Amino acid sequence: MPKHALITGGSRGIGLAIAQLLARNNYQCSLIGRSAARLSEAVSSLPTNSHSGTLAHRTIAGDISAPDFWERDNMSVQGLDKGSKKIDVLVNCAGVAQERLFKRVSEEEIKQIVDTNLTGMMLGTRFLLRRRENREDKPGQVIINVSSLLGLKGGRGAVAYAASKAGVLGFTRALAAEVGPLGIRVNAIVPGYIETDMTEHLQKSSDLISQIPLKRFGTPEEVADAAWFLINNQYANNCVLNLDGGLSAV
Repeated sequence: MPKHALITGGSRGIGLAIAQLLARNNYQCSLIGRSAARLSEAVSSLPTNSHSGTLAHRTIAGDISAPDFWERDNMSVQGLDKGSKKIDVLVNCAGVAQERLFKRVSEEEIKQIVDTNLTGMMLGTRFLLRRRENREDKPGQVIINVSSLLGLKGGRGAVAYAASKAGVLGFTRALAAEVGPLGIRVNAIVPGYIETDMTEHLQKSSDLISQIPLKRFGTPEEVADAAWFLINNQYANNCVLNLDGGLSAV
């Protein structure tokens, strides 16, 4: 039977690239995002697993930061109930950006950024762990959390975003110690500037590119390769993998 990956933020960018790579390697993918239309387009780009039988890739539209999204009744409707197949890999990739001086950021914006980038990730991870506690899943699972270079380095105009992404790293380290003995590995990727629609307006900035030692942005596919390594290396737990073209060394 193929393995199963649950990917938040799976409708575009890094999340979709990870889903495409996993699907090419015989994973069934469940993509989570806010837009049903965008999810439908994304899932249509995934290779069909010839061994999947009647269980195809699926999409789940909703707000991961809403506690009721992860409630058992809702997940049952979405096909992730007690009787569904094991979740082998959870990729926490959903996120929203910020480009505004902190003094001008509203309380609503701060809440949206933290709720999506950090709280939603924690709620989704708790959902996975509770399935494990109820013996619906077996050991051997992997959790991949997508952080950001700004969570390590900071950056002007991204205070709330940087704080949320730093929280992702703290969460990763603490959880790796807590659930590692249960056979669950927890790792993080720390991307720098990646070619996605969120950075499209920055990709022609010669000043920014000149600061990156490799003189270019990374690609979502390169981040997906990093996720694939962390999924497969059985000794990778509390592994924080920088993928920033050397920018953090500057």
